Amino acid sequence: MGQPAKTMACCGLKLWGQMILPSSLPKMLGLQVLQLFKTLHRTRQQVFKNDKRALEAARVKINEEFKKHKNETSPEKIKEMVKIGSDVELLLRTSVIQGIHTDHDTLQLVPRKDLLTENVPYCDAPTLKQ
Repeated sequence: MGQPAKTMACCGLKLWGQMILPSSLPKMLGLQVLQLFKTLHRTRQQVFKNDKRALEAARVKINEEFKKHKNETSPEKIKEMVKIGSDVELLLRTSVIQGIHTDHDTLQLVPRKDLLTENVPYCDAPTLKQ
């Protein structure tokens, strides 16, 4: 799962890759936060592939949100934020489609293969398009 946690003796923090988590955080919750951080960045790379500006903006936003809440110690609030982050990841993965400007008034959509489903009228369970 990557590098083991390194404890910083001076302030009771654990360093996970580039993320610093309070050492008072339960281990499983800390692992969930780290996993969400990695998953959001992987999703960002897939969703905004070949779009340097969007990739950078999403990277900055993800890092900013995690840094803003890095000192949170309440397990309930952390669980709530993990749920919100997971919902954001799902929304990005399932709802965002890239578009490329081909003319001043034309946009070419570039859907990812995992977004294409067979759209049959009145189908309660669509299947993936082959």
